[in-house]
Amino acid sequence: MLTKHFHVDRTENSPEIDLDVDNGVMEFIGRSLPHNSEQFYSRVYGWLDEYLQNAKGETTVNMKLDYLDTSSSKHIYNIFSRLDNAAQGRPVKVNWHYETGDEEMAETGKDYESLFKLDFAFIEVEEMF
Repeated sequence: MLTKHFHVDRTENSPEIDLDVDNGVMEFIGRSLPHNSEQFYSRVYGWLDEYLQNAKGETTVNMKLDYLDTSSSKHIYNIFSRLDNAAQGRPVKVNWHYETGDEEMAETGKDYESLFKLDFAFIEVEEMF
């Protein structure tokens, strides 16, 4: 049975993650360089796969990351890929937040945008958190 709300607290090396079934909202906040990224993101995959079987209406993904290591980039790619494959007429909006002057994170978001048919919005903020 799908957990209505999944939450992981932010640490120095891993992002806060909030996944909310009722509102169709996923949030990733912080920096992502967990020691065991496979284990860390496997919980997200499990929840997401189950959610997508029953998703209704729009799904919103709020990405508020100030750093992604290489393995985390792969996991974010996998998350977007699952969303892209399952969307089939259901809108998926990605709000990609980045700090003023952080061109690398802005470009990372644009790279993801070029790979998927998801609706990306780029939101520049003075301070991420």
